[in-house]
Amino acid sequence: MMKSGYILVLLSLFTFSQPVKLFGQNEIPQRDKYTLLTIPYNLRQLTSYRGQFQVNAGYKFSVRTQSYNSEGDIVLLKDKGTGSVYHYYFVDVLYGLTNFIEIGAETNFIRHGVRSESATYAASALSTSDRISVNELTEEKGMGDILLMTTIRPPMRYRWFDISATGGLFVPSSSYEPEKPTNSVTNVTATNSYTVNYHYNNTYGYGVPVYLVSTSLKMSIKKFTTETSFIFKTPVKEGTNIRWQETLVDKAFTYYDKSYQYLLSNSYSINSSLHYQATGWFDINLNGSFQKTKGGWTEYWGNKYMNPETQLITLEPGFELQISPTLTIYQVAGFPVKGKNSDAPFYLFTTIRFSLFPFLK
Repeated sequence: MMKSGYILVLLSLFTFSQPVKLFGQNEIPQRDKYTLLTIPYNLRQLTSYRGQFQVNAGYKFSVRTQSYNSEGDIVLLKDKGTGSVYHYYFVDVLYGLTNFIEIGAETNFIRHGVRSESATYAASALSTSDRISVNELTEEKGMGDILLMTTIRPPMRYRWFDISATGGLFVPSSSYEPEKPTNSVTNVTATNSYTVNYHYNNTYGYGVPVYLVSTSLKMSIKKFTTETSFIFKTPVKEGTNIRWQETLVDKAFTYYDKSYQYLLSNSYSINSSLHYQATGWFDINLNGSFQKTKGGWTEYWGNKYMNPETQLITLEPGFELQISPTLTIYQVAGFPVKGKNSDAPFYLFTTIRFSLFPFLK
């Protein structure tokens, strides 16, 4: 009797010590450091593994040659001479506390100039011909706020299905008040013939804390994987900022600032992608992105005006290429498809990921 009891105990221990297989899932090899660093996308969970340290650094180069108006029609900016480019840099740091809890921080930097269509005002008299040309450049440059975030997922080994939830807060760490304009008067050929150059210098911070909530869902069937994510951002409170006003007298500018109130719009993003794992180190994908902002207001002359609602749908083909166990490159090209009250740039987005397990031998 006692011998039979020992046999039952041994069988039970053996049964519960084996990982449970779900239908359609393949066995994953033993998780040593090399295996964890080289797991292909279709077998990789949504968060970092326990003890994994990751740094992502990216650069986006965008060409702004068109935009969408309030009716959703395309406006060709290059035909008006107002096309532009902008440069976006970002870096984030991620660390896996466990196989199902990840913490991270992210920040970015942007440099973007938008030139308005030049205008010329002329007045002719019997003896003179006065001509005043006006150029306007609005430049946005500076660091973005720091995002602190935590991501959780179910405490199970990823085989073909995964889900995660992220909560974060943008801390208002960067400058958000615009710098004083650097306007100038040039090409003075007569008393009333010259060029006025308006140059406004904006920064990139929100100015108030902003909540972030997101969720992701991932499913794999052999070499094919689909992933969908939803991201929602909303301001914690109203903010106060300043506007610069200028006065031009005798071809010299004087400036003064005036404060105003604002409430940031809510932001919604949905991303859905289809991946094909061509080899263990190369993944190709096609992503569709929908972005929308709604709500919020901005004060002008003591009155609150609702922020315009914006929408943008973008198609993004891309790939993931693992160069070594610790180094991976991601490349995406963005093509605008449809929008409303939004710029419609074409862009190339390159990200380099450095990953390691500093405490795992």
